[in-house]
Amino acid sequence: MIIVLLLILPLFASLLLFTGKLGKQSKNFAFVTSLVVFAISMVAGYAFTFANNKVLSLDLNLKQLLDIDIILKLDAVSLIMILLTTLLVPVIIASTDKKEQRTHNFYALILLMQMALIGVFTASEMILFYIFWELALIPIFFITALWGGESRKKISVKFLIYTVVGSFAMLIAILYLYTLTPAPHSFSFESFYQLKLPYSVQVPVFLAFFLAFAIKIPLFPFHSWQVETYNVSPVQGSMLLAGIMLKMGLYGMIRFILPICPDVVAGGSLIFLPLILFGVIYGAVIAITQPNLKKLIAFASLSHVGIIALGLLSNNHYGIEGAVLQMFSHGVNVVGFFLCYYMIVKRTNTDKISDLGGIASAAPKFATIFLIIVLANVALPLTNSFVGEFLILLGVFQFNKLIAIIAGLTIILGAVYMLKMYQKIMYGEKSVATESFSDLTTGEILLFVPIIVSIFLVGIFPSFILQLLAP
Repeated sequence: MIIVLLLILPLFASLLLFTGKLGKQSKNFAFVTSLVVFAISMVAGYAFTFANNKVLSLDLNLKQLLDIDIILKLDAVSLIMILLTTLLVPVIIASTDKKEQRTHNFYALILLMQMALIGVFTASEMILFYIFWELALIPIFFITALWGGESRKKISVKFLIYTVVGSFAMLIAILYLYTLTPAPHSFSFESFYQLKLPYSVQVPVFLAFFLAFAIKIPLFPFHSWQVETYNVSPVQGSMLLAGIMLKMGLYGMIRFILPICPDVVAGGSLIFLPLILFGVIYGAVIAITQPNLKKLIAFASLSHVGIIALGLLSNNHYGIEGAVLQMFSHGVNVVGFFLCYYMIVKRTNTDKISDLGGIASAAPKFATIFLIIVLANVALPLTNSFVGEFLILLGVFQFNKLIAIIAGLTIILGAVYMLKMYQKIMYGEKSVATESFSDLTTGEILLFVPIIVSIFLVGIFPSFILQLLAP
């Protein structure tokens, strides 16, 4: 019942918003709906832990009607991703400015995307997973194409083509694996997990899934859509993309690549890990030289998610555990970063770092909050990223010491571009753009509360998530 509510409530709210009958109350309705969904996800978390980490499941047998079996399950990894999704969506909705006159369709698309993301994280049947996977693409495409900046239509189509190509490769792999399941064939995850594929079969299956997930994450060299799409999207669209949607690719690696292609992961990771590591370094180096704040966030995100992928493909307890923890932390941190960006652009009408400066003296509250988020992004101890990155590096070290050492050094690059950026924006002489910069209002501070609480809660008490993941 909990899983059904998590899906049905945002779906029905989205359909109601599409009618346009709520008018000026569209934002309030969407926000309240998202809060209720978050409350339900908290109940799901309580039910899951109260049941001693027993998987919550829903199995609707529709074989006679549709020849499919709808299987929805909520385990530890699903729960963490759902908590991330339902935590961030209210923040994203609340961050929209009334002056921007977002229409009812904008909020409807956000809730529709939330429903699809929850579907991805709870589906336990391959075709159902694929339907939700594709459905999640539609809202963000229209959000970018209709409310984005310059060249939004061209960039939206590029993003669409990239993701559809990856999705098609995944669909071929799914259909092929379906034919290998024992008769009567099944699309359930369990039937796929029980397949003992020879290495020669695992290789093309791995490549098909990896292509789909590498594009969605994105990983180098499938990343060229990312910076353009983040840059042209409205900031709420960028939050959805970076904070939640890219986690679909990492989640897919956990669900499919690791259990279905274990031999390729064990033997072939030495081929892919150096490529991913290069992407981590590439993203960090470009971020250091980036003159625009939003593009800096995009390249920083490229570097951070590469570290998470390294942890997953290290294929050991520490690496995978740290990666899942970091998936949650990265989502929180990057949305917090985009919120800070949004506050700056609203007040200055520019995101060019060289045009900013001296903000800290005029806005001490904002400077403090921004500093916390910057330090979380550089994995300072007692912040949420520290434990995740430490476990990832420990896992990678067990797999390959050289790769782990190089990956560890990239954290220094992260500190360089983050602190350099903060220094230029917050200190020094005021510029023309920042001379009338005002501090955060009470409402704006409230937007940051769930972000800051999550940063310190996970940083100081990571055991809650780690205990969930242990089984």
